[in-house]
This record gives sequence, structure tokens and C-alpha cells, in this order.
Amino acid sequence: MSFSHSEDKDMMIALRLLQMMVGAGASIEEAMKSVADSGLGVVSKSFSGIIERSIDGGDISSEIKVEQGNVKYKPLKKLLSILDMGIASGGSLGEGLLNLANMLDAEEKIKRKSFLKKIALASDVLTYVSMFSVVVIIFYLMSDMMQYGAFSITLISHETVQSLLMFSVLVYVLIMLYIKLNDRGKMS
Repeated sequence: MSFSHSEDKDMMIALRLLQMMVGAGASIEEAMKSVADSGLGVVSKSFSGIIERSIDGGDISSEIKVEQGNVKYKPLKKLLSILDMGIASGGSLGEGLLNLANMLDAEEKIKRKSFLKKIALASDVLTYVSMFSVVVIIFYLMSDMMQYGAFSITLISHETVQSLLMFSVLVYVLIMLYIKLNDRGKMS
């Protein structure tokens, strides 16, 4: 499984670590402490805050609920909800963590497929633009070769060729820019 952004990678590592530790008999608090100490970005930061506040006198379940209200990253909200339910039910997390991991994996696959479809569409458009440019150049060269003394045939003017080729370059640049922006924006 390959994830594009580190938040998603961190979340998957945290899920697997929680599954492994709880499956081996560790308490939810111990597993959360391990994730907090693992340097997994926003997940570790969130867990660290929960643990610190619970050590300062708060109940871990209520601290998870408070953190859940403060978090904007949806998979982390779901994880916190699963942890809260696990604490309420006496520690059974395995199925919930596995379901969340599978859901995140499926979402990532859908994102990749969507991105690949956009790349394929952009490739098709670029192919048509390239073919159009070649045809324009051929017509220009043909008209350039049809010079017979005082008599000449102009199929396409030099200015029209320049305009059409600049249009082709502009389309190419816009498509590449669209792909770059889509790669950054949609995969997060």
C-alpha cells in the first residue's frame, strides 16, 4: 500500500501499531503512549496532548472526546472515536482499527484511480494538441514551398502559424499546471 501524503502514512502506521499493541495485550493508554512517542506527525501530537492532559488529572475518555472536537483531519477523528468506544467497551479495538485501516486503504486506491484517469485525459488532449500543431506546421511549410516567382500560394500565413502554435503551447502549459495542482490538492 502506497500513500502519497505523510499524514496518511502516519495514520496507517499508527493504526498498525495500535492493532499490534492492543492485540498483544497492552492497554489502550499504553498503545496511545507508544504512538505518541513514535513521531507520527499529527497523530502523535494529538495522542501526546491527550496523554499529557489525562496525566494532569483528566479522564482519558473525556480527553479523547475533547481532542476529537479539536481535530480537523477526518481519519484521526474516526480513530479517536474508535478509541473512545474501545475504552467504553473495556478495550476491544481490533475490529474497529482493522475496519478503519481497510477504509483508508480503499479511499487511497480510489484517489489514485481518479488521478490516473485525469492523467490519461490530459495525455489525450496533449496528443490532439500535438497533432494539431504538426498539421499547422505542415500547411505552413507547404505554402512556403509553393513560391513560383511572382505567383505564390499562401495556405496559411506566418502570423496565423505563430498564433496557433502559441495557443498549443498555452494549452499544454495549462494542462500541466492543472495536473500539478490536482496532484497536490486532491491527494491530501
